[in-house]
Amino acid sequence: MTEDVLEKGDWIVHQQHGVGQIEAIETKTIGSEEHQYFRVKTGSGIYWLPIMNIPDYVRTVSSRYKFRKVLGLIRQSPQPLLKNYKERNRQISERLENATLETKGELIRDLYARRHAEGISLSALNERQLSDLRQQFLREMVVVLEIDMQDAEEKLDKALQKSVLLIEGSLDEIRDEN
Repeated sequence: MTEDVLEKGDWIVHQQHGVGQIEAIETKTIGSEEHQYFRVKTGSGIYWLPIMNIPDYVRTVSSRYKFRKVLGLIRQSPQPLLKNYKERNRQISERLENATLETKGELIRDLYARRHAEGISLSALNERQLSDLRQQFLREMVVVLEIDMQDAEEKLDKALQKSVLLIEGSLDEIRDEN
C-alpha cells in the first residue's frame, strides 16, 4: 500500500487491531527525528501508523462487492478442518498470517461448522479465533455496507446457517441411503 492512497477519514484494516478510521496526521519526535503518523481510532483504542512505509498487514476496507462475494463463499459447504489438534492449529495459524477477507470468511464458516454441524466442541484457542475473526469481519461489514451491528450479525448468521444446512442435508442423504 502506498502512503498517498490514505488520508484523514479513510477506513483501514490492521491485521491485529482490526477496523479503524484515520482521524488525523500527527508529527511525533523519535530520538532527534520527526516522523509523521496517521492517528487511527479503532473500537478498542488508538494506534499510530507511519505515513511512510505502511506495513503490508494494513489494507483499506473491502468493497461492497467483495463482501457480497465473501458472504456467498460463507454460504457454501464448509471444508473440514484437520482432526489433530496441533495440526489444525498450525493450519489455521498459517491461513491467518496474511489473511484476506476471503480467508477470514472461510475460517469463520469452517470453525462454525465444526462446532455446530459436527457437534464437536472447539478448543479454547479455536473458540477465541472464531470469536476474533467474527468480530473483525462484522466490524468491517458494518463500515462497508453502512449497516448497524445487529443487521451485520443477522446477515452473517444466515449465511453460516445455510452453510451448516448443506452439511446436515448431506448427512441426511447418507443416512437415507443406508
